[in-house]
Amino acid sequence: MSFWRRWLGRGAPDAEPEGAAPEPELPAFPYPLVAVPGRDAVQEWLRLRELWRPEGACPVLLGPREQVESAREGLAGADVAATLRAAAGLTAREVLDRRLRELEQDFAEDPPAEDESGLFVPQGEWPATPSRGHQLGAHRAITTDRPYPVVYLARIPTPHAYEIPAYLNYGAWNACPATEEHVALHRHWHERHGSEIYAVAGDVVECWVPRPPEDRAGAEALAREQCLYCDDIVHQGTQTLLNLAAELKDAPAWFFWWD
Repeated sequence: MSFWRRWLGRGAPDAEPEGAAPEPELPAFPYPLVAVPGRDAVQEWLRLRELWRPEGACPVLLGPREQVESAREGLAGADVAATLRAAAGLTAREVLDRRLRELEQDFAEDPPAEDESGLFVPQGEWPATPSRGHQLGAHRAITTDRPYPVVYLARIPTPHAYEIPAYLNYGAWNACPATEEHVALHRHWHERHGSEIYAVAGDVVECWVPRPPEDRAGAEALAREQCLYCDDIVHQGTQTLLNLAAELKDAPAWFFWWD
């Protein structure tokens, strides 16, 4: 079963995690941290979102201790102001066109026999069975689907959740977009769908989505954008572009993963 599919369909009642005693000491991190039981992560994120926004800040889930430590290591050499300036000069269309050109270069020597989608992923057909969509799950262990005993939320000093990648210096490894590209695309999706980044946990980004596309045309358009942003969600997940579109229609959350 693919990584993506193990994350889909979440939302069943949480089992009590084993060993759920809170850790006595917070990990070192440049932004303030809050420790919460994994089973309470979404509720606490929503509460802190409302509490911190008037103060010019927003929460993001980093995951368990080891993912916090990994995020801290990734902050080396970060220049938040420069990244935000670069993102401000980018439109979503420019980012997506750049990503498409990179894909065209990658497949120049070995193009697929058929490319109905134009994105080098199978087009497929619209699934007959409605999808439940993705449920927020970065607070759960992927191997067991159980909530982590303790996860950490960071207080990021911006009211705009789409700027979180800049503060975490997230991106520019393997096929993962450059940091300013993350910011530009999430700004675009926030304007369209009200989406906000819920988690930046290792190689996973999750978003809370209050206004997902409600019709097939909107879902297909969004699927094309998200495939250019993170084609692993098709190649190693939904398998076809239209399966992804069906997952996005009316979905309360989005999921991205870079191998």
